[in-house]
Amino acid sequence: MDYIDDLFYTKEHIWIKPFKENEYLLGITNFAQDLLGDIVYVDLVLGNKFNTDSSIGSIESVKTASDIIAPANGEIIFINAEVLSNPERINTNPHEEWLCRISLNDEIDKKSYLTKEGYLSLINN
Repeated sequence: MDYIDDLFYTKEHIWIKPFKENEYLLGITNFAQDLLGDIVYVDLVLGNKFNTDSSIGSIESVKTASDIIAPANGEIIFINAEVLSNPERINTNPHEEWLCRISLNDEIDKKSYLTKEGYLSLINN
């Protein structure tokens, strides 16, 4: 699976992609979906306000459940209904199947995120 250059990655295996000013699409990485296995459920709440490194929801597979960790302070402003009704889509193309759109309180500091190369270095060590 190829990792995408224009995504910002976190150590918690989350990616975000700029959408509009201070709005981002959020998903999980291929590494995360591979660890989880067959994804069967995504739990997110519209309007959920969150702080950096807090849980914004959860994702469940046949093997386990895992928290979705916030990359920054913000709020869930839109949930991808297609992923909620067909969560297995994440396993097929995790870097295209976003979970939700978030609005962040502050402009992101790109230095706080991993590039594709930095993320690959993290997961390959």
